[in-house]
Amino acid sequence: MTNDISDTWYQDFFQGINCELWEKAIPEEVTKQEVDFLLSELDLQPGQRILDIPCGFGRNAIEFSKHGFNVTGVDISQTFIEGLNKKIHSEGLHVKTIMGDILTLQLSETFDAAVCLGNSFGYFSLDKMKIFIEKVSASLAPGSKFIINSGMVAESIFPNFLKYAENKVYTVGNITMEVNNVYNANDGFMISNLHYTQEGKSEDHSYKHYVFTLAEIGRLLQSYGLNISTAYSSTAKETYKLGDPQVYIVAVKG
Repeated sequence: MTNDISDTWYQDFFQGINCELWEKAIPEEVTKQEVDFLLSELDLQPGQRILDIPCGFGRNAIEFSKHGFNVTGVDISQTFIEGLNKKIHSEGLHVKTIMGDILTLQLSETFDAAVCLGNSFGYFSLDKMKIFIEKVSASLAPGSKFIINSGMVAESIFPNFLKYAENKVYTVGNITMEVNNVYNANDGFMISNLHYTQEGKSEDHSYKHYVFTLAEIGRLLQSYGLNISTAYSSTAKETYKLGDPQVYIVAVKG
């Protein structure tokens, strides 16, 4: 168990049992419901371009493609991108993949929408978050929307932190994951220590997540021409409020 890790933890975090669990963890019907919600907010026409960053193993990118959209998925994980490429080839999907670190790669296309889902927003410290947001905003056409989903904003974590601090055990198929969370108040990040077991094998992974308030996120986005239009607590479009376990932030490029 660790109380701190490098800010570059994400470069080699997404591999092994870790990736296998996350691919199994979310039911297909949940993804379909989420994409229906996203498309209702994005208000796009089939054929338009969506940036999914980071795309992980592609659950949303695949579903967007099945709805007729051209999707570009960016992720740093070789495991995720190779798996997604196999699905794209076998199912004939309109998904372009880019393997790389968003902080250093260049996005050469212009998109009609972008999404950052599954707690991925906050992987970086403040200075690097600015680079991330600037790159996403620069790739969007005026009037386009950027939707962020996270359960790691301050208003979700702090009112419920005793629950986060408890050691928890989750089982998905034949994989068991033990989780221990530690919050660093001085630097504003949470470390999640994960211990996996699967049929006699075990792996340990840790990740760091910087915690921002909703207002801080709004100011960050606004600095790069993105203005929050609404914040929901679920795909049912209920208004987000203090203590809700997750948020969907909808921002519009001016």
